[in-house]
Amino acid sequence: MTIVEIIKKELASKLELVGIYEGDVEISLEKPRDRSHGDFSTSVALASAKKLKRNPRELASELAAKLEFDTNLISDVEIAGPGFINFRLTKGHKLGQMLDLWHEVGAVESIKIGNNKRINIEFISANPTGPLNVVSARAGSFGATLVNLLKATGYDAHAEYYVNDAGRQVMLLGRSLRARFLEIRGADFEFPEGGYKGKYITVMAEELVDLDCDAIQAASQVFNDESFQRVTAPKGTAAQWLELPEEESAKSFSKYALMKILTWQRQTCRRFNLKFDTWYFESELYESKRIERAYDKLKSNGVTYSHEDAVWFRSSDYGDEKDRVIVKSDGAATYFLADIAYHYHKFQRGFEHAINFLGPDHHGHIPRMRGAMKALGVPDGWLEVQILQQVNFVEDGKPIDMSKREGQFVSMDALADDVGADVAKYIFLTRKPNSHLDFDLDLAREQSSDNPVFYVKYAHARICSVLRKGMEQGMDPGEPDIEILKHLSDEHELALISELIRLPDVIAGSAKAREPHRLTLYLDDIAGHFHQFYHNCKIVSDNKETTMARLQLSLVTKDILARVLGLVGVEAPEYMGDKD
Repeated sequence: MTIVEIIKKELASKLELVGIYEGDVEISLEKPRDRSHGDFSTSVALASAKKLKRNPRELASELAAKLEFDTNLISDVEIAGPGFINFRLTKGHKLGQMLDLWHEVGAVESIKIGNNKRINIEFISANPTGPLNVVSARAGSFGATLVNLLKATGYDAHAEYYVNDAGRQVMLLGRSLRARFLEIRGADFEFPEGGYKGKYITVMAEELVDLDCDAIQAASQVFNDESFQRVTAPKGTAAQWLELPEEESAKSFSKYALMKILTWQRQTCRRFNLKFDTWYFESELYESKRIERAYDKLKSNGVTYSHEDAVWFRSSDYGDEKDRVIVKSDGAATYFLADIAYHYHKFQRGFEHAINFLGPDHHGHIPRMRGAMKALGVPDGWLEVQILQQVNFVEDGKPIDMSKREGQFVSMDALADDVGADVAKYIFLTRKPNSHLDFDLDLAREQSSDNPVFYVKYAHARICSVLRKGMEQGMDPGEPDIEILKHLSDEHELALISELIRLPDVIAGSAKAREPHRLTLYLDDIAGHFHQFYHNCKIVSDNKETTMARLQLSLVTKDILARVLGLVGVEAPEYMGDKD
């Protein structure tokens, strides 16, 4: 049990004595802005006083008098302002917690509450019709970090990418590529209505001109090392594909385009350090008859009906604004039915919970999909949807329309080329997923403390520099030791320690609330406290006891910075230029 849980449990027991029970108010603990007010603060007395119609400060005093804590943990409980209750931890407890965090099996073990519950986290899942864009970059940043957080809290988290490779759009992609190839050859062509006109289509077409059969087959070999058995190259050359009947010709071009774009998408994900356990292909749903079986189950459960030659799902019975077509008048399954079958197969694969990241225009999709799962017998709450709001880019202090900037950072790769993948990911994670984000491109390019990721990385590199300096002077900090750390007493040292020991609660809270942005806030706080400690406390000095204690504190800080940066998928560098 973490210290936060201990305080909350004791507060809850004493609140019952004054007539406030579980569910009446939320017991939350915050870090005071001013460290002189203690390590934790709660406003629960103010909220409870409203319900009890009492003076909040008097109620806070009464509660504080009733609270009972181990004096080895809590040194002081005090009342502040209109009714806040502040808690101060003992120095011994803080040092013990910090040492616990140093060890692999330590304080973080208490937050591993997942019991290996299998959770499927699906994110990005962009249509394989073009390079990944900046919307996918934000989804990837949040999705991958949430996977790491859930693993850190004891869940069997599984990252998944859904590939829509069986619909009309993929055929349209192939027809677009075929038209561009004909254009390059100087042949007559008719560009398909609604076709893809991006420059990447022309790039693919130009490459095909010089590719022989062997080169095309070799291009598919990049997928041999992962679960991409469904990605294969069409036989023959592009010139030979043109000789096929038009439908077969379009299919060959589609197959090549799908292979090429998935290659790009996978490379981009790797560049952003986004790893997927499964790339799930829509075509598998059709070939395995999963769509038909999902349809038959919905029909047998009495939640479908026929109208105007189509089959409808009674989604309005489950909170949707209207019923939805699942089989069109021509007998073809809609995308919604394929999506139902896909999600149902997640459940059939043994996942006890599923989390999807969707864009801001997908709110309406939530009730109908949850309704379909319930209609198929999946437990309530199994499907969780996280909505990611849009990103607005700002340059020179003005919003810019990324869609109209000719060739400039429409894609994830172009954004990474400009500001770096680490910087992009980190900035995406500085706000809640359901909040709009103004991405300041000028700030992202800066190599200064104003850039949040530079500020944190510099803290890590600075610690490495300090540790090297200590080693050069024969001061090897070794393993952190309580007897050495007891020499720490400066306010800046203790403030840094207070920040470090929040790690378990930050990880647990971030995972539970699905708010990875708490990690970047925490990293910023650690970096800030370390920089203050560095400037106010000479780390390597003539005083050996003080030097060793401060080097050990630096060592633990470095470890925790690296661990949290690892959770957000950002590098923890040992060097950053010539600065100290």
